[in-house]
Amino acid sequence: MTSSATTVPAPSTARIAVIGAGNMGGPVVRTFLAAGARRENVHVANSTPESSERAAGELGVTAAASRSEAIAGADLVVLGVKPYQVIDLLGEIADELPEQAVVLSLAAGVTLEAMEGALPAGRPVVRSMPSTPIAVGEGAVGLMRGTSVTDEQYGLVEELFSRAGVAVTISEDQVHAFIGAAGSLVAVVYALLESMTDEAVRQGLKRDLAAQLVQQTVRGAATVLTETGVHAAVAKNAVTSPGGTTAEALAEFERQGVRGSIASAMQAAADRSRAMTAD
Repeated sequence: MTSSATTVPAPSTARIAVIGAGNMGGPVVRTFLAAGARRENVHVANSTPESSERAAGELGVTAAASRSEAIAGADLVVLGVKPYQVIDLLGEIADELPEQAVVLSLAAGVTLEAMEGALPAGRPVVRSMPSTPIAVGEGAVGLMRGTSVTDEQYGLVEELFSRAGVAVTISEDQVHAFIGAAGSLVAVVYALLESMTDEAVRQGLKRDLAAQLVQQTVRGAATVLTETGVHAAVAKNAVTSPGGTTAEALAEFERQGVRGSIASAMQAAADRSRAMTAD
């Protein structure tokens, strides 16, 4: 999509409405603030006024008295509601959306086509698949661009996610693999960290020390790959001495089928994403 005459603000001046600042909407707000959005320009509307006040207080932004108040004059409207609520919500707010407002969905399973169909023709829509670690600048976001989004509007969304960790443009065909590799995989990594920590405790380490060592080991390994560009297999081989402790650990890793279990978990997440989209 080429540029249009619509003036698109910078992150520092953009007015942002967030409908549903919960488990995912909250981290998205924190990411936008880190990218330069002003707290007074971010307006949160949850299911109840009490919930809006609570979320706004935790995030340091503004609580809107209603959805209508939140989206009035907005440049970006973030939909942080459950997937099954997205289309109905768009139908309810369609007539109130400012003409220049970009609608940004955080929901799995709801396509750009479905969202565009619920809005007046020509309204700009972007899908995003963020992972919760974006709240600390170490997550991943997959962005999918609707048919009516201008370069400037899409650029604003990219800038707002610039402090997320990694933000990449993907096609909707790739979103299922993205969820398996980045979205749902976060919980799998937490489960792995938990099991590694529990085993370190079983072997005699105090839990706080075990957690510190395991977390640092995972962080360090990921940082080496990120900063050097070395392939994971090359890095693995470099720290594996013949007949040593690491070689024995890796052999048991393969005997227990951990690699296959991780692949199956990622495939299950991708398959569920496809099923949600088809429903």
